[in-house]
Amino acid sequence: MARRAFGLPALIAGAALALVGCEVDPGKAASEPAPPELASASPSAPAYASRPLTAEQLVAAALPAGRSPDAYGHPVSVRKPGVSGRKSEPSDPACGRMLAAAHARQPSRPAPAVAEQTFNWRGDIYGGNSTLASYGNSGAVAAFAEVSEGLSTCRYYEGEGPTTTYKGTVTVDPAPRLGDEAVQFEVTAPTEGGTHVTQYTVVRAGSVVATFTKMSVGGLDVRAFPPALIAQQISLLQQAQS
Repeated sequence: MARRAFGLPALIAGAALALVGCEVDPGKAASEPAPPELASASPSAPAYASRPLTAEQLVAAALPAGRSPDAYGHPVSVRKPGVSGRKSEPSDPACGRMLAAAHARQPSRPAPAVAEQTFNWRGDIYGGNSTLASYGNSGAVAAFAEVSEGLSTCRYYEGEGPTTTYKGTVTVDPAPRLGDEAVQFEVTAPTEGGTHVTQYTVVRAGSVVATFTKMSVGGLDVRAFPPALIAQQISLLQQAQS
């Protein structure tokens, strides 16, 4: 059975910092500015929030465990209020704000309802995760804007991991055309076990910001969170708000 990202030992455990940090594609230059057109699949998306979902409604709208035949099923769980999970702040404040918003750990009033789910696939060691956060008022628009704006400047950050300094380089990828707005980026960090890459896909669907992360180390694992599962999850969230 694969283990969840933050359960990894030793140096790879530094990847837990990626829950409040960034990632990159090793083949792309870290200093290359992000093309503005990649910041959102729908730059003209309306700036209003749909009906917010409760924690129970988020759980009901989450992907069923074992959705695909090659997946190990994990039930969705509700994040307890007041649990930040943040160990240290990235050296670049823009990266810190971006990653905090992606994981629904930024200050927000009212606080969002948050549901989290772990995914593991056969033949894949580190698996992936999803964070579904439903906001009241225009909170989802503001949270997604923090992620999108952060990507315009966040390129590199450092932070303290359990045993060493975690060094992440951020690369912006073409955004998938999902929901009202979407961005995709990667955080790359060298480790003794090989290059650690975490792919982020962040989608706003009405009042919900859904973040999907997929970790790979040393090029031995599946690189991307399955796009079909992302599309299914966004569809379920849209149906729950209709």
